[in-house]
Amino acid sequence: MPALRFAKAIALSKDVKVFFDVHFGATRGALQSSPTKEKQAEQLQATKQRVEKQRRMLARKEREITNLKMKLSALGNESKRVPEPADTEAEQGALPDFLIIGAQKAGTTYLYHLLTRHPYVTPATQKEVHYFDVHFGKGDDWYRSHFPRPTWQEDRRIFTGEASPYYLYHPHAARRASQVVPHVKLIAQLRNPVDRAYSDYQHKRREGREPLKNFQEAIEAEVNRLCGEREKMLADEYYASPDYRRFSYLSRGIYVDQLKEWRKYFDEDQLLVLKSEDFLERPADTLASVHEFLRLPPWEAGDLSDDPEVSHKGSYKKLDPAIRERLENYFEPHNQRLYEFLGVDFGW
Repeated sequence: MPALRFAKAIALSKDVKVFFDVHFGATRGALQSSPTKEKQAEQLQATKQRVEKQRRMLARKEREITNLKMKLSALGNESKRVPEPADTEAEQGALPDFLIIGAQKAGTTYLYHLLTRHPYVTPATQKEVHYFDVHFGKGDDWYRSHFPRPTWQEDRRIFTGEASPYYLYHPHAARRASQVVPHVKLIAQLRNPVDRAYSDYQHKRREGREPLKNFQEAIEAEVNRLCGEREKMLADEYYASPDYRRFSYLSRGIYVDQLKEWRKYFDEDQLLVLKSEDFLERPADTLASVHEFLRLPPWEAGDLSDDPEVSHKGSYKKLDPAIRERLENYFEPHNQRLYEFLGVDFGW
């Protein structure tokens, strides 16, 4: 590659010299006859075109070199993963047919609970495997170990999947998932970002993972807390930054940028985006749309009004109206971008 760049540079320098010779009258030895002005203009134009062509070629080669370096770097990092010993293919678990990628605090636990009640869906060993975010270094065999072996019932393969709501927000998850499960179906359930942020804060306060006792202080501290954390994660292929994951109350609610990242690696028909508020109000309707998306046979979940998972909520005081208005104004332009991207207005 360096030799090619050197040869291109030599050719470019020759054309540049011709350009200066013609334009400024520089010569090497006496000319037999002076060219006409028209001939000089033609030579000048031809030289300009050759110089521009060479410049574009060099720029393209530079981009190719950069892309190759990035790919080699990525391959080098991927090789650092240490897979666990694999059994035979028949003894390995199946890879997931679907991933519920988020958002956090948007009802993904309830959705996964209902979805895995379908007779043709078997759950993973746990709802949140977190392979494509924090456990990617453990290897694909480790991931397979969380799913049942491929099985069939009435000539239909049984589906399986997991729900790790950090996937939507994690900067590497989409690319990693595309490498391991390129044909997987993706489900993103989104909640009003103001409500999501406040619920997230209250949840972390209850667990003792948020030292700040005031929600306004927490959102004002977010910029300083996350400053540089995403850059660190982009430079580190495997280990999640605790602060980036823990204190991202507002940034997690900018859904459009996160969805666009997933769409870089997956086709439009592989992604289903749901509104959390609709799901909690009419879970049966949303569940039916998920079954259709996954091409599962229609199935009635029955009466869901007394389902214990539907009340899987924390109790906390209502958000201060002034703070709510401030956050609604903050999220408004991002929500508008989301609606334009999806072609649907969620009315937040």
